[in-house]
Amino acid sequence: MSTDYRAIQEEWRTYRVGHGVLIEDGCLLLAGNAWYPNEPLVWTLPGGRCEAGEPAIAAVVREFREETGLEVAAGPLIYVAEARSVIRRQHFLTCAFTVRRLGGTLSSDADPTVRELRFVPLAELGPYFPHPSFGAPLRHWLAQPEGPVRYWFFPEYADE
Repeated sequence: MSTDYRAIQEEWRTYRVGHGVLIEDGCLLLAGNAWYPNEPLVWTLPGGRCEAGEPAIAAVVREFREETGLEVAAGPLIYVAEARSVIRRQHFLTCAFTVRRLGGTLSSDADPTVRELRFVPLAELGPYFPHPSFGAPLRHWLAQPEGPVRYWFFPEYADE
């Protein structure tokens, strides 16, 4: 049975999100999130929602520490992805930055939503990002890391 989001949520919700891309030894750090009960983990880049007035680049540093236990320096910006769902009445604006590890110990203990952290070889990312709104911008950047920052728009991510 699917959830009728229109019945429980009249107003649209807008989220600004900062994601961090940490690549070490040819592997990308991913976070396995338990966002939905009785569903498989949702794999994303570490990061999360910006607090009120918080710049996305600052959110990346804060969220990276909260989700992974790692201290990072963020920048430069590598892509912006905007995704909305009319069905869920949600709108996400995600800014992704490269990050560089400064210190800390890798651990998902601090964030109850993050169930697993995993460094995945770049050649094996396909199954982790089955939806275009997560995977397409990242795959494009990985194929052209020296290219210009690109903006992506996904008009209905819930149907992916």
